[in-house]
Amino acid sequence: MPRDLMYQDETHPPMLNELTKKLFSQGYSRENHPEYVYWNDWQNLGYKWDYLLALVWETPCGLMIDGKSGKGRFIAISDTYHNGIWYCPENDNPAITCPLRKTDCSHRIPFGKNIIQCPVKQTIKPYDYENSIERLEKEHIAKAYEQWMEITGGSYCACIVGNNGYNGGYYQVKYDVMNCIRYGMNGCKNEFCVIRKKPRDLTKVNIYYDIRRTHITKQGLIEDKRVELTKGVKVFDHPIFLTDAEIWLKYYRAEKMTFNAKKNPDDRRMQFFSKNHRSWPGYDYFEFHYEVENFRIEKKAGRDLMQDLQDAAEGIEIRHNHDDLKAAKEQKRERRAKAKKARVEKIKKRIIDTGYHNMKDFEQRRVHKLLTDEEFEDCILAYVNQDKKLEQVSNDRVQMVLFGADSEVRI
Repeated sequence: MPRDLMYQDETHPPMLNELTKKLFSQGYSRENHPEYVYWNDWQNLGYKWDYLLALVWETPCGLMIDGKSGKGRFIAISDTYHNGIWYCPENDNPAITCPLRKTDCSHRIPFGKNIIQCPVKQTIKPYDYENSIERLEKEHIAKAYEQWMEITGGSYCACIVGNNGYNGGYYQVKYDVMNCIRYGMNGCKNEFCVIRKKPRDLTKVNIYYDIRRTHITKQGLIEDKRVELTKGVKVFDHPIFLTDAEIWLKYYRAEKMTFNAKKNPDDRRMQFFSKNHRSWPGYDYFEFHYEVENFRIEKKAGRDLMQDLQDAAEGIEIRHNHDDLKAAKEQKRERRAKAKKARVEKIKKRIIDTGYHNMKDFEQRRVHKLLTDEEFEDCILAYVNQDKKLEQVSNDRVQMVLFGADSEVRI
């Protein structure tokens, strides 16, 4: 329920539920009311939890609901506002999902096409399990389990999804090899595919491809074409199973699906200027092509030296993605080492200048995190020696002043 309809102010009085209206008309008030209700944050009287659990509810078609059951507890917290109607226990019309999935029911609340809910009411009839929603739900769970076992044989499968009960079923098969690859951290580990009814090869592999970048430039009468081939780019960041890789590659080749290759910022920038402007700083004409090719399955990225030499002889600049990643990793390691060294030198200078005992708590924690015991002791020693030097200088100055004063007196 929208809060602006609930809280009272001068221009918008609170919307009272039917329970509150009924008790107010009988002379009760916010402070004086029966024991089974309380004044809630919605500026209304509401049923207490124990009272709600003791109730029995009935659907418009005669099905009963026990207040202590899971469905009854859901009714107890039900609170929905739609098309000017407030559906809640205090209005004696809480909404529940229809267990019969009747899309053409005249009692259905018009929430939406795929949402089949109806309002229920309190009843003084004794609870009848045989004519209850609880019995229907238990049967529903049993049928769903039976269907699950029929499809999977008891094995978990990432391609058995959801509950399409609104269409008359319980589970449905949505086979997609990406479900198998994405499941968990390492993919589906079933040795037998319950959907395809075939064994799976769980050998760890990856799918690799090459990126061909073609630069065509022109400056005056001089035209140049440069081709760069980056080999061994991974499709997946982690290894996948061989069967999944074969299915993925077969589907990719058959369906010609769009593959989002790993473009760097320069690739995207060059593609934009090539498509929209045909120009690039320093050139009269610029054209850039980005193509992926040579998809293959391998345990790890291999190198074909003869092919590399042949490509190089044709004027193609050869690069291996593994080398680029290794170089980038080494550069990152060097940057981190340099930054750590700078932090160490800074904290050492801080100790020597101010002393460890004068540092704040977070600085002292940083000291023990960055420095070894030997480095820490050296810094403390340097600070102590510096204090001694300053003390000696101070004493010398005092003696000079006294000596000067004494000589002045003698004069």
